Amino acid sequence: MKFYNRIFAVALAALFVLALAACGGSGAPATLDDVPAYPNATALKPGENAMADTLAKNVQQAGAMGAKLDQKMFTLPGDTSWDKVKGFYTDKLTGAGWSTTSIPIPDNDMFKMTIWTKGTQSLTVGQITEPVSKDNFLLFSLATQ
Repeated sequence: MKFYNRIFAVALAALFVLALAACGGSGAPATLDDVPAYPNATALKPGENAMADTLAKNVQQAGAMGAKLDQKMFTLPGDTSWDKVKGFYTDKLTGAGWSTTSIPIPDNDMFKMTIWTKGTQSLTVGQITEPVSKDNFLLFSLATQ
């Protein structure tokens, strides 16, 4: 379990850094409520899930540093591949005016992600696979400059 917590912490730190590093033009800021939910994904809620509690702390810490950051996490159906998730969001986000960044992002068996930008915002969409149970989680991190 300690190993999983370290992987999760590293993944969240990477998302936070990449989200703050991305930039764009102008436009009305989006919220995570504007990002469509993946079919049959279930939101993890702070107070009910340790990972959701960690995300809430990230948002608080970012706010204390003056950053505008929001994060959400979902469980994904067991048969969900990264190709399906990425394809879903490529369709939905491109249609809403978002574009992918050219930042090279190495994927591995436990963590895959794509960064989207629109105006002064960057949205990281990531899939985390728990190494023991193989459960899949969908993570969103939205940063506004």
